[in-house]
Amino acid sequence: MGRSPGLTSKTLFLLTALTAVSLFFTACSNAGNQEDTANNATSPAASSTLPSDCESGPEATSSSCQAAGPGRTVAADRCPDTSPTPLDGGVIEGSFGPWCENAIATSYPTEDTESLIPEGTEVELTISETDMDTTVDMQGQDFPASATYQGILHEGPCAENPGDLGPEYVHEGSGDNPNATVVLDFTTASDGSAAATVTVPFLVPDNASGNSIVLQNTDMEIVGCVRIP
Repeated sequence: MGRSPGLTSKTLFLLTALTAVSLFFTACSNAGNQEDTANNATSPAASSTLPSDCESGPEATSSSCQAAGPGRTVAADRCPDTSPTPLDGGVIEGSFGPWCENAIATSYPTEDTESLIPEGTEVELTISETDMDTTVDMQGQDFPASATYQGILHEGPCAENPGDLGPEYVHEGSGDNPNATVVLDFTTASDGSAAATVTVPFLVPDNASGNSIVLQNTDMEIVGCVRIP
């Protein structure tokens, strides 16, 4: 008895269709596994290649750092992207914290924790001059209570490390105006507020722009720095 040509054709067609479906699902499964493997491989790499600028400093708040991954950002108002300038009336405002390039106020750790300037302590500095003298006025809040400081005008901006700060500014006087420095001595109130003013009988070049007021505690340890933009 002979085979039916119609039955053989149908059988071949069904076998071909089943093979095609099987290959389709196998390809999809492999593609999914490859995608998962790629994702798992790139995630650690992305975190390990996070630029160092994204960990701290003014670059940490930039869009490029945010796109690179989660970094430890800093307060944008304390560490702006560009060099700060005085406010109206020549007022210089800032809050203390770890050093960053464009910060107004920097605090430095010491062995005596009682002398640390807490992060977020606010300071306001105003420098004015006449034809004969220069006045430096400093106001602050949230300092440690009843703490004594000495602020001294130094050449150059605040530095990341106290040992890298510039030298004290010394006025090269003559006659009735001998060599002199600019010094602010003050003790904070019980609520942590501070106020200090000094007037010196000479002019500081460029109204002290580009210099800084360096704060020391009673042990002569450098505990803070206020930049004069």
